[in-house]
Amino acid sequence: MASDSTSLQALAGAEQGLLRVGRVAGSGLLFATFGAGAVFLAAVLIPIAVWLRRGAEPSDLIAQRWIQRSFALYVRFGRAIRMWGFDPAQLAPLSKGSYLVVANHPSLMDVVFLISGMPQADCVVKREAWDNPALRLIVRAANYIPNDDGEALVDECIRRLRAGRSVILFPEGSRSPDYALAPFKRGAAHAALGSGCRILPVAIDCRPPALKKGQAWHAIPLEKPCYAFDIGEPVEPGDLVEDGVPPAQAARRITAWLRSYFEARLKHGLV
Repeated sequence: MASDSTSLQALAGAEQGLLRVGRVAGSGLLFATFGAGAVFLAAVLIPIAVWLRRGAEPSDLIAQRWIQRSFALYVRFGRAIRMWGFDPAQLAPLSKGSYLVVANHPSLMDVVFLISGMPQADCVVKREAWDNPALRLIVRAANYIPNDDGEALVDECIRRLRAGRSVILFPEGSRSPDYALAPFKRGAAHAALGSGCRILPVAIDCRPPALKKGQAWHAIPLEKPCYAFDIGEPVEPGDLVEDGVPPAQAARRITAWLRSYFEARLKHGLV
């Protein structure tokens, strides 16, 4: 009996080891595909699409459309090799208007999923992306917004929202801690107030946690992560504060409302 038990444990350990090797190999394949695909997209496909354009469509909008198509294909590839679970239908509301998309940020992949459902999206990204060999051509071609200057960041978001474009903002400013939220910054609230654009809250959950802040690409869970997206109803910023409230106070109230909204949506998990 003891020998049988030891054999079963050894077999289970071997199976787990093979699963670990497969998961790490799959993650490596996804990261390599993303890097090579980003360079090819920005250096070849987008310049050709801009060269062939008809009319005066801005080059950054052409770039964003091709990024959306590429990210949608990439997300399907990740599903096909069983590296994550995800229902693309959950993102359908993102393509039905122009919004200030405000989301929590549990995983590195959040922005890829969001953009995969948005033919046009101005995304606020970290300044480090402009120094990343795989990302700098993409962020420049798409004319994304760096997050290194709070006041200039808000002004640029307002300008683009007033032009009828959609903007993605993560009010935490960085990835969330496990099953929790980091403090919310007020940039999203100021952008909404300054532009009058509708806020579209998107609650994101990933279980088990994967690709968290500071987590290496190979430090992935054995269980396939499942992503869920709960897209709320668009909210007018003017509906969240009374007339005559000073801008700073109004921004605090909207930020508090956003945090309460996400806490309520994520309290019991989405997956």
